Amino acid sequence: MFKLLPVTLALLSAVGLLSPASSQVTIISSETFEYPAPGPFFQQVGGVGWENPWWVSGATNDDLSVFDGAATPPFALSDNVGGYAGQVNPFGEAYRKPDTLPHPDVAAGGLFGIDDTTVWFSFSLGSFSGQPAEHFGGFALIEQGTGEQLFIGSPWNTNEWGIDDEGPAGPGPVTIAGTDDAVPARLVARLDFLPGMERLRLYVDPSVEYPTGTADLDEMIHDMFFNEIRISSGGNNDDRFYFDHLVISKGDPAAGVGTSYCGPGAVNSTGGPGSIIGLGSPSVIANQLSLQASGLPAASFGFFLTSQAQALVSMPGGSQGDLCLGGAIGRFVGPGQILNSGAGGSFTLPVDLTQIPQPTGLVAGAVGEVWNFQAWHRDSVAGSATSNFTDGVEITLTL
Repeated sequence: MFKLLPVTLALLSAVGLLSPASSQVTIISSETFEYPAPGPFFQQVGGVGWENPWWVSGATNDDLSVFDGAATPPFALSDNVGGYAGQVNPFGEAYRKPDTLPHPDVAAGGLFGIDDTTVWFSFSLGSFSGQPAEHFGGFALIEQGTGEQLFIGSPWNTNEWGIDDEGPAGPGPVTIAGTDDAVPARLVARLDFLPGMERLRLYVDPSVEYPTGTADLDEMIHDMFFNEIRISSGGNNDDRFYFDHLVISKGDPAAGVGTSYCGPGAVNSTGGPGSIIGLGSPSVIANQLSLQASGLPAASFGFFLTSQAQALVSMPGGSQGDLCLGGAIGRFVGPGQILNSGAGGSFTLPVDLTQIPQPTGLVAGAVGEVWNFQAWHRDSVAGSATSNFTDGVEITLTL
């Protein structure tokens, strides 16, 4: 852990240093299933922001396992980073708890769901085995000791994307007409915890990671808390689902961290420019900064760059666009840091401010330092492979 001052998280929260900003989004937990594939992920401890290893049900703890591109059929929405989870035995379940220690905005007992907070759930899934009837597959929120609170995915015997409110005052299964769980999708759910009932908005294959427009489904659900998640699928006809690229975040995406510069970026093959924003907090104590690149070509690989100097270099190395960084430039290309934009044309990376890459190695950020960030990504021009850049964002680190 990065130690600057001998203070506790509770004290930092009390003096306001860790207070969440309502106009920012911070990643709580993420998982891309970067484990040996094919193989099990029972007791695997990868990903970011988790309290415990994965626990998987089944007599031999293998009801869900890790698959890769050699699986039949392959998962069309795999993020192409590591493997992806897949159901081996129908009705098997995999559980994990998000780490609440870095988040003071939780209720007693480490429960997410304090009023006037917002939590996001994003994941890719799709049915790959079975029949279009009497099955389910998705992501559930659990309150340990109380049970399942909310199911997001394909509720039982609907074959459509939607939700199932497991509370006594909720609407029950509600789905989005015309969707099909046999067509892999990226689901993004926004849960606003309000006094009384909560508001749930569900988006199917949105163009950005944190959409703010009209949702495909918008429902009020029962007053709830959660401290654990579950992925599972099953049915009466050997029904099974794949899962990948799970992200749990909090906050409102109305604004980002830092100041944009060097923009707009050059037009890419989408017909528009890519852009970058900072999310979360620039605090070195909180260490909850994330970078998000959007407006990218679908299924494009890329990574983030950083430097303490700005510059303007047009079409560097034959790439399209402008390099907006100068001096010593670091690349986020460590394990799990080379990303894929997926169907939505965007990717997000939590930045460990204690390990900022530079040409000479990893360095720790310090209060008052100014760091500049930019995203590089694969692209094409008239069918020929090339690459491109987003604009830049300047972020000053704070205590």
